[in-house]
Amino acid sequence: MEASSIIRPQAAIPLDVHASAALDRLTRWAAKALRAPGAFVALVGADGRLAVPGADREGDPVALCEQVVQTRAPRSSADDDPDAFVAAPLIDSTGAVLGCLCVTDSSPRRWSERDIELVSELAISATTELELRTARAMAEREKRWSDGQQTVLELIAARAPLAQTLTVLLRVSESHAPGMLTSILLLERSRRGAVLRHAAAPTLPRSFTSAIDGLAVGESQGICGTAAHRREPVVVLDVETDELTVAFVELARAHGLQAGWSTPILTSDGKVLGTFALYYRPARPPKPSDEIVIERSIHLARLAIEQNRDAAALRRSATHARALAREQTALQRVATSVAAETNPVILFARVAQQVSLLLRAECGYVLRFVDEDRYRVAGSWGRREARMVGVGEIGAQAPDGLAVELRGGRRSMRRSVAAADGRPFEYVHRIGAPIVVDGRPWGMVVAMRDRNGAFPPDDEKRIARFAQLASVAVANAHARERLAAQALTDPLTGLANRRAFDQRLAEETERALRHGRALSLMLVDVDHFKAINDRYGHAAGDRVLVNLTGDLSAAMRQGDLLARIGGDEMAMILADCPPSQAADVARRMLAAIAQDSSLSQRHGVTLSIGVASLGDGDSSDVLLRHADQALYRAKDQGRNQVVGYEQTMTEGLRVLPH
Repeated sequence: MEASSIIRPQAAIPLDVHASAALDRLTRWAAKALRAPGAFVALVGADGRLAVPGADREGDPVALCEQVVQTRAPRSSADDDPDAFVAAPLIDSTGAVLGCLCVTDSSPRRWSERDIELVSELAISATTELELRTARAMAEREKRWSDGQQTVLELIAARAPLAQTLTVLLRVSESHAPGMLTSILLLERSRRGAVLRHAAAPTLPRSFTSAIDGLAVGESQGICGTAAHRREPVVVLDVETDELTVAFVELARAHGLQAGWSTPILTSDGKVLGTFALYYRPARPPKPSDEIVIERSIHLARLAIEQNRDAAALRRSATHARALAREQTALQRVATSVAAETNPVILFARVAQQVSLLLRAECGYVLRFVDEDRYRVAGSWGRREARMVGVGEIGAQAPDGLAVELRGGRRSMRRSVAAADGRPFEYVHRIGAPIVVDGRPWGMVVAMRDRNGAFPPDDEKRIARFAQLASVAVANAHARERLAAQALTDPLTGLANRRAFDQRLAEETERALRHGRALSLMLVDVDHFKAINDRYGHAAGDRVLVNLTGDLSAAMRQGDLLARIGGDEMAMILADCPPSQAADVARRMLAAIAQDSSLSQRHGVTLSIGVASLGDGDSSDVLLRHADQALYRAKDQGRNQVVGYEQTMTEGLRVLPH
């Protein structure tokens, strides 16, 4: 066996180049450190099975690796086995077992406790690489969706043919759920009743789309006809046995389709525009995560269809042409800003401006709901004489006001009163549309005026389109915020992770050196944490880390950063803090742990803490090294204590296991 190998089952998601290279280096180092001829990482596939190299030969490590995965604990072969193996599980921050790291020897061998501990520590490093790969994959997935969405919005803004826009949208949707086949049908009404017409289906066979073109809207008319009839999503897991698809069994069988999921595309006032359908072959059943693809796609599909219908109306009605042209231009400006991921403050101001100009209003707002009775101004625009409320100000909604109905509804609304009292938001004529994000009311777009009479009914549809674009912008911003937070947060404890710690330490070091201020660093290690995991299990070990996080956070100063930088190792950055004060904080932490019965008495938790302060001209790397040397001196002197760094510490240190 080679000294370095990574075994990937076919059902698993392929590792990217960065993760593969890192694991190759790690397995080579493991084999070298244990003076063994080989080492490998085996991963659990999507089918739950573990792939192990050389499984067809005698003495293979299959049984050992499977035991490691099942028991979630490191194991080694017996002393007299002709082939020797030692392995440790790869357990991620959510508690899932990803696989195992195994070191092999072709001769009988007795593995020491230190050998097992070293393999366990390297397994933690391998798990970190795999989790980083997952984070990179999520970021790349979100970027691909953002790029695809931008392309669709640009097509809408450029008034591209509807079939082209919807085809691009469906290709974007399918790229986020491989194996899923999509289609969009449009509702067409005639004297004989409502039918669904083929609009786009980039990967479905033409023989299938031709067969369902002209599908009647009604109960048991397949998933699309039924969804349009019920005005609600319809999911069929087995076409051959479901009563809704009895008439379509042969068609589905001929094209290898087993399941389907259809969602009606509705206007802002609940009218059916068409259906968005997902079809599945036997190897790719419907998943709950597909709903994310549907929710993201429906908004864009509705916007494209309504834009296209308005463009058709523009061609049919010369009288209506100028108004539609103005609306198309206004929507194009906002859609371009959404596609470019414009700063939300600027984007919301542009939405308020374009709505006000289009509807001939005196002012417009984008308002975000704060709680059940209040809202905050997120964006505003007004004409010279308008009575305005500034961005960031909070207003209270009237019990019978427009905001009450918009908060609980899904459609645009108009309202006029006999007279206005001259206060901001108190205009004679008002119109608004709700901004809905992830199925929940986020806020509203409103426009107001005293002159030019009441807003006509068609304006409800116009303002709803701006609210849809605002919904897309808010959802995109939320996705970017979640990705940014995940990239800097440890998922188990909620603390800053190693990446956030490194960034903050570099910033604080540069600030301290520039302004001549004190800076201290504290490294905290749980004594004998491996023994806690071995005795009580990894779930208990995770609870210890979570409880420890709460105790340490309560003892730290406000403004300091506490981060988890390793399996059981934490670090605290204390800005404007001299060494003596940092040592006091550390001693408070030891006292807090000693007083926590769930930690000190039940699990026997104690801490070793190393403290160091930034010297003149020191770098962040030097400060970290000094704190690490102080931590190991604390362990060397018996653990459960605080040790401050001294220059003599580099002499006589010996490395101790955690």
